[in-house]
Amino acid sequence: MALINNEGEPISRWWISKAINIIKTDREIFSSQNMRRARIEFIAGKNRLSTIKGWMLAAQLIRNGKSSKEFELTDFGLSLTNNDPELNKSSTWWAFHLATCFSTSSEPYRSFFICLDTLSKDWISSKQHFEKIQSTLQKDNAETYKESTLESLISSVRRMFVDNRPLADLGLIEISKIREEGICVRLGSPKLTDVCVIHALAMLRFHQLKSRSTVTFSELMAIGLANFLCSRPEDLRLQLRRMHQSQQWQNYFSFNEAVNNDSLAFADGCDPKQTLLLLLQQGEDTWL
Repeated sequence: MALINNEGEPISRWWISKAINIIKTDREIFSSQNMRRARIEFIAGKNRLSTIKGWMLAAQLIRNGKSSKEFELTDFGLSLTNNDPELNKSSTWWAFHLATCFSTSSEPYRSFFICLDTLSKDWISSKQHFEKIQSTLQKDNAETYKESTLESLISSVRRMFVDNRPLADLGLIEISKIREEGICVRLGSPKLTDVCVIHALAMLRFHQLKSRSTVTFSELMAIGLANFLCSRPEDLRLQLRRMHQSQQWQNYFSFNEAVNNDSLAFADGCDPKQTLLLLLQQGEDTWL
């Protein structure tokens, strides 16, 4: 888990923007030899440098280069700097969120969403949420993480959705303090545009279903698509049906209805490189 080394902190818009710009020309900025210079560049201590690197890896913005001390921008990182260098667009942060959800090294971010209810979007206490995430991670990874470490990581994820953090104003997560339960969370109700759905489908296909041309709606729900999009399953089903009827999306997917067995067929355009540019260049403003 890349986030296992993030020292339990969320990341800021400025840190991500700064890291993208530095790594363009200095691939070894996170190496131990360059720690003094990195602390000056990021105005951060050693632990916060781990935070920055952990989130950048988890969101698939960077990857290892020729050696373990080198990092390079991914296509995603390059696309962000080319299309939104100041990282001000809501579509940029939708892309960041979805990249983290479908990353292989972003736990417990993915499970944070998977373990929230999509049907009624009921509140869940942070204690119950922690227990569900812990159980999910043990089941999926057959590993046991130290409770204090996992609590710190979950806290860092939760704090990405409050105050002035970059994901706070998308409305993905709602957080409240309820007298008897303490801090509680639930899925929010963000403005879910068609292009966000298209990019989510492309990411799901690339990361989970590379060898598949079709997938049932129930499989999409089991993978967590509704959770990642913060949508009720039936609302998402209706949106896919509507999009299927539009010529605009015919190059990306088709939605086939059958009794208790709706399915989706991927088309050639359902590729994350194409849908990412669509999202970044044509995505509408969804800030709350």
